[in-house]
Amino acid sequence: MKQKIFLTAVLMWTVVTASAQDGQRVIDGSQWNIGWAQFEAHVKPALIQMTSVNEGEPMAFVLVPEGPTKFIYAKAPEDLGEDPKIIPVDSKVVLKNQEGLKVLIFYDEQGRIEDGMFYTFDPIWHNSAWDVIPEICGKFAIGPRPQEGEPDNRERLVIEQLDLVYRGVRTDYNVEIFNDLALNVITIAPGSDLSGSWYVIPTVSGLNLYECMKNEYGQFVKVGRTLSLYYEDPEKGRWQFASDAMHNRRTLGHYRKSSLRLMRNEILARHGYKFSAKDLVAYFTSQPWYKPAESNDKIRLSIYEQMTLALIQAEERMPDSKRHPIEEDPIWK
Repeated sequence: MKQKIFLTAVLMWTVVTASAQDGQRVIDGSQWNIGWAQFEAHVKPALIQMTSVNEGEPMAFVLVPEGPTKFIYAKAPEDLGEDPKIIPVDSKVVLKNQEGLKVLIFYDEQGRIEDGMFYTFDPIWHNSAWDVIPEICGKFAIGPRPQEGEPDNRERLVIEQLDLVYRGVRTDYNVEIFNDLALNVITIAPGSDLSGSWYVIPTVSGLNLYECMKNEYGQFVKVGRTLSLYYEDPEKGRWQFASDAMHNRRTLGHYRKSSLRLMRNEILARHGYKFSAKDLVAYFTSQPWYKPAESNDKIRLSIYEQMTLALIQAEERMPDSKRHPIEEDPIWK
């Protein structure tokens, strides 16, 4: 029960303080990213038109101001594009600007955070690598942990934001893009034993990598090697990236709901949150980085953590019939 009360308080704080950002407005020509599309704001005297800038069929919606930071979501004229249906018509949207994060927060009909559209200084960077990089970064062992008493001779792979290290060699990599959106494919530069393109698929234990190449139609198809990477960093948990950066529903949609639950609670665990659910107590007390606080009352989350937590909850509310996670079980090397 304490956990539910705490989460409710966090979301109430988000709603109340969002309206207090005096002087913050949506600027004409500014661009906003929602993970699966980029939108540009066109500020009119009595409304703001948001139109997609991605390739493909145009999309558009309207924000009707109720104040500098409060809006009502509405359909745009049909000639501007199809309604993306982020939230139901007449639902609330709030502009929040805090801790370097500027975001349009979309609320469902029950007043819960449903999605977020983030202001982007550099749309090309945000709309490409950053959609994939945070969730693939980390220290990994290749293959499952050996049996107790057996030597651990596994190879290691360290993936960082701009490069990776394998067998002592540091190599650049880039995230592949299609129609302005990042694919879960990285291409590692020549010079490494892993040079080439790889599908990167999340697992509850880390990542699965499938060597791939482009076919004649420009699509990536799996060929050759496969690797199972097991997350291995005693100072960080499996879901560290959920606290390190802002995420969107597109990224969170990669995961099964069981993993989303662990991810959501790890955000709290990083602040020493004391759990009551037996499985969460067992899971987090087994993590060397977890240090329970004396009380949950003084725990405070950053705006990034609050938004990620709320977006995870929104993803968990989505019916299984409408979700298509790509998360897999680990595979053998």
